[in-house]
Amino acid sequence: MGRKRRNKATRNEAMQRSATQDVAAQTRPRNAPLPKAPAEPYWEPLARKTLRPLEIVSIVARHVVPLAGLWLFGGSVENFLVLSVFNIAFAISCIAVVGLSVSARQINGHVSVADDIGALVTLIAVGAGATLLLTAMFGWVIALIASESPTGLWNAALGWSILAIVVAAVPDMIRQYHADMAAKLPEETRKKRDQPIVGGQLMCAGLIFILSGYAAGWGHVGVVLMALAITALFIFRDLRPDLMRELTRPSNRPPGSKR
Repeated sequence: MGRKRRNKATRNEAMQRSATQDVAAQTRPRNAPLPKAPAEPYWEPLARKTLRPLEIVSIVARHVVPLAGLWLFGGSVENFLVLSVFNIAFAISCIAVVGLSVSARQINGHVSVADDIGALVTLIAVGAGATLLLTAMFGWVIALIASESPTGLWNAALGWSILAIVVAAVPDMIRQYHADMAAKLPEETRKKRDQPIVGGQLMCAGLIFILSGYAAGWGHVGVVLMALAITALFIFRDLRPDLMRELTRPSNRPPGSKR
């Protein structure tokens, strides 16, 4: 008897749960999307990033290249400023290229090797074009100043330094691509997440633009101190993106979010 009563009670509970779920399904609009909580709300403070040694080396090497070009390869202060602007433009383009590649893979999936190669070539062309455009937008004044310098706008030191910056940035691009693919965040969430990062890059571009008007009158010691300060700022910005995001995250945060 006791076993029959328990079985009957269990069936009654199951029927009540089913009825409750049916009522909830009827009250929710048919086409209403299910609520999703983003893995990393763009208005929340970013947790301190844990970087592996190879990632730290990649970040430091990328930003030390303009400084090395100034000291080791006989570059000029104009070369250093041009490389700094190129570094910023290339970083923004890398964010866009990684975002496009993740979105394309999420939508289309893996079709064939030839399709992957074609997509890669297209992304490289888009990234190169965006980098050149942003470099021209941020550094046209510096380019005019560099064209009047004894070494000119383009020289071997500048070319090798640009190549070194691109090579040093590849490991971080690959890491970010795999991390975004594993997180499976929607495109809109990734855009909002990257907006403060791009904002920090634009702030640095504005700083370079302002300093370019004064660097020529600072003398050798002033130029060296400026180059060291800019390099240290860029390295700190990329090693601690949580602090940079805190400066640039949007002010229109939802009520009750962390500040």
